[in-house]
Amino acid sequence: CGCGGVEHYGDAALLRSIAVAEHARDSGLGQSIVSQLVATCHARHVRALVLLTTTAEAYFTRHGFVRIARGDVPPLVLASSQFQGVCPGSAVSMLRVLSAL
Repeated sequence: CGCGGVEHYGDAALLRSIAVAEHARDSGLGQSIVSQLVATCHARHVRALVLLTTTAEAYFTRHGFVRIARGDVPPLVLASSQFQGVCPGSAVSMLRVLSAL
C-alpha cells in the first residue's frame, strides 16, 4: 500500500519515492514511512536529508523539511541522477537537518 526509500551519500541522504496507494491515503501510512526512514537515517548518522518533489511540498513541510535552492544541496546528493536529470528542473528541493552540519 505504500513505499519509500533513501539513497545515502556520505553524511547526507536523498529521500526517494514516498508513495501511498490512493485507497490508503489519509491513514497515516505515509507519515509512518517518512518517520521510519528518518529514524533509519538518524541511526546511520545522516546529518542532512534531502528530497525533490513536484507535488508534495506542503506535505513535507509538515515533516520538518524546508525549501532550499539547488545550490544549497550537499554536493554528493547534487551529483545524484535525481538531481542530474531524472527529476525535472521544476522540482522543489527540500532539506531536513538531522544533526549539526
